[in-house]
Amino acid sequence: MEENAYLISMVAGAFYLIVACRLLQLSRRTREQPELLLGIYFAATGPWYLFYNVPYLFGLESMPQLLEQGIEWVYAVGVIPYLLFIRSAFRPGTNWATALVAIGTVCLLVGAFLSSTTGGGFSNSTDDLGYRIEWIGYTLPCLWMSYEGFAAHAAARKRFRTGLCDAIVANRYLLFGWFGVCQTAACAADLLWAHGNSTEAASTAIASGLLSGTEIASVAVLGLAFFPPPSYRRWIDRRSASLSAPTEGA
Repeated sequence: MEENAYLISMVAGAFYLIVACRLLQLSRRTREQPELLLGIYFAATGPWYLFYNVPYLFGLESMPQLLEQGIEWVYAVGVIPYLLFIRSAFRPGTNWATALVAIGTVCLLVGAFLSSTTGGGFSNSTDDLGYRIEWIGYTLPCLWMSYEGFAAHAAARKRFRTGLCDAIVANRYLLFGWFGVCQTAACAADLLWAHGNSTEAASTAIASGLLSGTEIASVAVLGLAFFPPPSYRRWIDRRSASLSAPTEGA
């Protein structure tokens, strides 16, 4: 089961790189900050998923410490644009959003620093204080995205009924919310995995299954958000038409 989790994580990493390329190309055309920030996040996340799982997939005990630390630092720093994206897209100029970005950034950098200076490298164990602090840093934007995506979708539905928002745009907010939920669940599975590593409990088998499921769900939701097939677009149009149709006797 663990081998399947590693393979699925690598597939997710490849898909995130595809999304990153699309977003970075879009940002070059639009010169908009949100597309650039989210593109940088996925450009950092993709290699982490790919390279971090390669040794485990092929039965290697560990990778060279310098390479491991480099990959972990790329991921830790790469999550910061994700925090900045959420603030830029949903809460620009809001003081509490700026505070959340600062808290997440500090947790990511301090956690990565502590893990990289313990001598044992990034242990992915709840015994490691650096891991626990960094976990807070990369779980925070996932929870935040869940809230903002669902809140924006609720507001967009109201605008849709008055003709001020496209149905596909409103649906994309909903998908962003579900992406946040899937990634939050993945963070919970990662914590369960780390707990199993520190206690040698059987929870790692459960965690590997949860990680596989949440990564598949994350890729599926993200695919619908950025690469919606025609059949999905038609379903959204039909559903939106039924919602906006006047009720009988109105």
